Amino acid sequence: MTLTPLQLLKKAAELGRIPHALLFYGQNNEEKMAVALEFVKIVNGVKALNKANPDLVLIEPDQEKEIEISKIRELQSKLSLKSYSSPFKAVIINQAHYLNQEAQSAFLKLLEEPKGETIFILITEYPEQLLPTILSRTERLRFYSGQRHNLSKEEAENISKIAGSDLNKRFQYVKSLADDSQNLKKVLEKWLNYYREAILTNPNQPKILKLLKTLQNIHHLISTTNVSPRLALEILMLEI
Repeated sequence: MTLTPLQLLKKAAELGRIPHALLFYGQNNEEKMAVALEFVKIVNGVKALNKANPDLVLIEPDQEKEIEISKIRELQSKLSLKSYSSPFKAVIINQAHYLNQEAQSAFLKLLEEPKGETIFILITEYPEQLLPTILSRTERLRFYSGQRHNLSKEEAENISKIAGSDLNKRFQYVKSLADDSQNLKKVLEKWLNYYREAILTNPNQPKILKLLKTLQNIHHLISTTNVSPRLALEILMLEI
């Protein structure tokens, strides 16, 4: 039986193997936040979730959908102080993909040179938008919305085969896919999953990062606009 993310974290705490930095990724944002708070409670006790507790820091995007470097500098100042009453200082960054480039660079320094006993939890739907060096310094837990949909070996091999084929075959694939609008979104989600796993396994892949952003944009456009699916997918195939 596969353990849930929370069960895995409880087991790690029981064994005294508490990760320094965690990345919670996947589509179910409410569940990710709930698990983050529960894990903080497990390692720091019930009082750890008190809003007045200085040992818990929650960082979220501002109204402009951005997390600026000023928030990371403020965090750095807080982490320079000793824990008030908890074994660990806990930092939760919600929607971490909104960290701008300056903020990500500053946060990376905190990961590389942590002060005291600190646990960092990053929550995101788009891990590929974080610096590869941040990804490489985190323990990653994936959250699934509803039923768990792992790519089968056959599906992964099929995606790899299409990506490695010549342009003519890729365009033939696009034609058959664009004509099946009901299946299109599911297929795009599988491609996103395939390349997200690839980038998380080896973050230093600029081509795949670029491809993921194109996939995200196409998935969003097809879901929310009347863009031509065939044209959008042909653009994708030119980048593979």
